[in-house]
Amino acid sequence: MLEILKKIFYVIISFVIIFLLGFALSKTFLTIYTQHGNEVVVPDLVNKDYKGAKHNLYKKGLYIEKAGERNSREVLKGSIITQEPKANSVVKEGYTIEVIISKGPELIPVPTLDNLTLDEAKIRLINSGLEIGKVSYSLSDKIPRGNVLYSRPRSGIKTPKLSKVDLIISLGDVKENINDKTDKYDDFLNGLKDN
Repeated sequence: MLEILKKIFYVIISFVIIFLLGFALSKTFLTIYTQHGNEVVVPDLVNKDYKGAKHNLYKKGLYIEKAGERNSREVLKGSIITQEPKANSVVKEGYTIEVIISKGPELIPVPTLDNLTLDEAKIRLINSGLEIGKVSYSLSDKIPRGNVLYSRPRSGIKTPKLSKVDLIISLGDVKENINDKTDKYDDFLNGLKDN
């Protein structure tokens, strides 16, 4: 009976040793084959310069691919808008991170606003993707009262989409002295505001 127990004990020990050896060999083989030991945490690349990000990823054993470009008011030209996979994801060494690069804000030429009424100028600016900025007034003997004398920036100048464009509105031609007891300049402004 003792002999049989010894044989059973040796068989169990043999199976345990074979199992542990098989486990150790398979784990080693899988680690080498699948490179599980070479995992890298993906850094946050958003708002980073593309060239600098490329260099930093290379140091971590990762690569970068420009998947596209698009306009952005928030992210500087040449910087990264989005990335895939996202920051803090775990990937294998040698993985390629896809990014979208900013082309900067979309630039729109300021439309011609000279000699338009204030309302016409507002409509034209909105239709162009721009906004009305500060409105100032100035005397002019060439442009009728209430019409746009000029804009800042001037027409044709490219400016970021949704930027404000300042307008200078004509008060018309004043041939009288505005320093008398009634201030004609204020009268002109009040007349424009009433329209």
